[in-house]
Amino acid sequence: MKICSICNQTYVDDNLNYCLNDGGTLTSYNDDAPPTVMFERARTTQQNWENPQTPNLWGNQPLQQHQAQSPAPPNQPFYPGQLQGQNQTLPTVGLALGIFSLLFACCYGGIPFGAAALIVGFLSMKNINDNPVEFGGRGLAIGGIVTGLIGLLFSLGLFLLVIISG
Repeated sequence: MKICSICNQTYVDDNLNYCLNDGGTLTSYNDDAPPTVMFERARTTQQNWENPQTPNLWGNQPLQQHQAQSPAPPNQPFYPGQLQGQNQTLPTVGLALGIFSLLFACCYGGIPFGAAALIVGFLSMKNINDNPVEFGGRGLAIGGIVTGLIGLLFSLGLFLLVIISG
């Protein structure tokens, strides 16, 4: 494709060297650029941004200036999977119960600890799936479920072995 340098007329025939309208020199033109995207005009709002003390829609608290905050303080590492303010208490308790079920599996303690770890682990997974912004610790919950299941099965197997051999 070629374009006239004077009138901007484009020609598909690459054998032409001069514009048919005004005789200007044709130059090579590459039209591989993506089309320009046009957005709608931004909508206007009714809030008074110049005065930050203007009450919000409910009228009970003044607007506060937005302050850019880094995801983690400079002296602490930031892990991408962990959002600030996520509640990880339930998955942590589930993992602790699962570890206890492994530790006490030899003396039948794996049965109650393992069952509790499974229940708490599944409850925490439900919370994480329902509201991932507020609740975190998916890996902890999965670890609690796995360790609780292993401890429970080992204790039940040991219990059945004692009953059968007894």
